[in-house]
Amino acid sequence: MAVLSTLNQGIVLQDWEGNIVFSNPAAARLLGRPLLDLKDISFDDPSMGAVGEDEKPLRFEQYPAMVAIRSKSRVNNFIMGIFNPALKQRRWFSVDACPIFSAQHVDPSLAYAVMTDVTVEKNADRDLRQRKLHLSLAQRIASIGSAAVDFRTGKWDWSDETFRIYGVERNEFTPSAESLARLVHPDDWSSLYSNVPRARAGIEPDPVAEYRIKRPDGAERIVRRIATAVKDEAGNITGIVATVQDVTDLRIAQRENQALQLQLYHAQRLDSLGTLAGGIAHDLNNTLVPVLALSDAILHSIEADNPNRPLIELISQGGQRASDLVAQILTFARREVIEYEVFDVRTFLQQFAPLIRASIPSNIKIVENLPATAQVRGSQGQLHQVILNLFSNSAHAIGDSPGLVYLSTAEIGGVEPSADSERHFIQITVSDTGCGMTEAVQARMFEPFFTTKTVGRGLGLGLSVAHGIVASHGGHIYVKSAPDEGTRVDILIPAIDD
Repeated sequence: MAVLSTLNQGIVLQDWEGNIVFSNPAAARLLGRPLLDLKDISFDDPSMGAVGEDEKPLRFEQYPAMVAIRSKSRVNNFIMGIFNPALKQRRWFSVDACPIFSAQHVDPSLAYAVMTDVTVEKNADRDLRQRKLHLSLAQRIASIGSAAVDFRTGKWDWSDETFRIYGVERNEFTPSAESLARLVHPDDWSSLYSNVPRARAGIEPDPVAEYRIKRPDGAERIVRRIATAVKDEAGNITGIVATVQDVTDLRIAQRENQALQLQLYHAQRLDSLGTLAGGIAHDLNNTLVPVLALSDAILHSIEADNPNRPLIELISQGGQRASDLVAQILTFARREVIEYEVFDVRTFLQQFAPLIRASIPSNIKIVENLPATAQVRGSQGQLHQVILNLFSNSAHAIGDSPGLVYLSTAEIGGVEPSADSERHFIQITVSDTGCGMTEAVQARMFEPFFTTKTVGRGLGLGLSVAHGIVASHGGHIYVKSAPDEGTRVDILIPAIDD
């Protein structure tokens, strides 16, 4: 008994009813009660406030000594909390219990329990769990996860947020180079993983990297990783720690912002160009007045069979078309209002054909197929600008070699599964045998100021204006082209039903 009195661990002897029949001084000190009082109390006494590791109250049969007596076996490292009235706080203990057998009985009637105070360790463990919880919540709010690899153990460690970013479950996915490679885009994996062997060789990893991943659910995301090396006391790299962040939405927003800025820039350029064009158009209009007036006067003064009359008529028509283009420019500059009229497309194109012929090189042959169609409502001047621009582009695509440009019309039904599906359209087609366009050029062909022509050959406004004109008529414009296969442009204008 003297030896038991000197131990720092508490020792109590309990009977099968839970009563304390013996305790050493350390037990009284750990439990915060006088030594004599312990003989008059049971562990299931409410004043003990005994709880399990989960902080739920313990039932009588769950006490370590009672489990040892009833199971006839040892109980090791049972964590329980007991209220200490002297300290006025709960203390935590690791309890080992062992049944005691007597010679006269097969079943044990007593058990002794050895109590070790683990309050400091328990509180430290609780604080650690709390800090981990706070870190997990902070990472979730910030959408930034953490990851680490230890070269000494080969262990990879991911935070909960990192698992969420990669779209995998902790209990189903084990982080490693092999498993990560299945998530990262193949084109990005080699540059990303190259940091690991480099760091093993003592070279600092690249601090920042962005790469694409594909989650198990099929979602594709962009991840930004910021990494740094972990070093031991000798300065040797022993691992890598990094943060990972899903920046997909940020990159999309940045691209949208750049697109808006580009649109604003184009709008500002168009506005400035419109102001300039408005002034030029008025001066040009004044220049055209004598051309139109004198050509009309000459036509009225010469006979119908005069061989020069077709040339004068061509000058008059060209001047009138130029006047219409001036009106287009003034509309572009927001100074004039275009008036629409009902007209026949075939007649319009036939009258326009001589001007088209005069505007393109002689090495290019024009093939016409202009059957009768329903009428349309629109601006002949604007559509003249569109057709002339398409022929100009075809001539540029054909170059100096012999080539063909086809001009045709057709009447078709709806072209979209939408409200237009019941409407009829007049289709004007301009196709050529030129060099054609790549997909990259086709993707940008309607952008303002985009052009493949050399400096001085065009501003890149033609197709963007053409697209706007066709759209303002309630129509559509479609382009089909491939390198060395020519280009076909279909313009669809709503027909006027009889």
